[in-house]
Amino acid sequence: MVELQARCRGPKARRSRRWLAVLCLAAAWLAPAAVRAQNLTFGEVKLGILAHDVHFLGGKERGVDVNPEIIFASPVADAWTASLPPYLAWMVQPRPTIGGEINTSGFTDQAYVGATWTWQLAGNVVRPDDGIALSYFFGPAFNDGDIIGKAPDRKSLGSHVLFREALELGYRITPIYQISAFVDHVSNGGLAKQNESINDFGVRFGVRF
Repeated sequence: MVELQARCRGPKARRSRRWLAVLCLAAAWLAPAAVRAQNLTFGEVKLGILAHDVHFLGGKERGVDVNPEIIFASPVADAWTASLPPYLAWMVQPRPTIGGEINTSGFTDQAYVGATWTWQLAGNVVRPDDGIALSYFFGPAFNDGDIIGKAPDRKSLGSHVLFREALELGYRITPIYQISAFVDHVSNGGLAKQNESINDFGVRFGVRF
């Protein structure tokens, strides 16, 4: 048990904390661009194909995750947001989000709820009505993985409820369709002795409704 706890507090755990810090710093670095950008508040359905627990981010589980997601329209009206200064307006229109990540190789599955903030950073980039969009998600994720890994290729997650963050950078082909690069991170933030994160990376396709 002592050996297991030491392993879960060792280099991989530190790498997990570093990755969480990098994700937070990336969101903070991109925030000034979001302040100047247009809030996107409509509903979307998304489908992603993600590399599960990618090895270059400290992974050891395997497989591909199928990532269905529904993002609902923001309940905060544009008219109300227009009365706010830009340094507040960019953050007050989150979109309620629900989704899942289904692993195709029998490793950890996830379901999550939370909020997504999305901003259009640029428009009419290649063609009329296209655009570059940035999204950030935060919320709880529920998993069926191991609290203490029972095999060398299973993560010790420390809890069946984890914090989830995600970043997505997309190209809006038209006002309806988007394709994007996507990365997410789940961990317990050091609240448990075992805290091996899962980090996924892949592509997603979105359709506005």
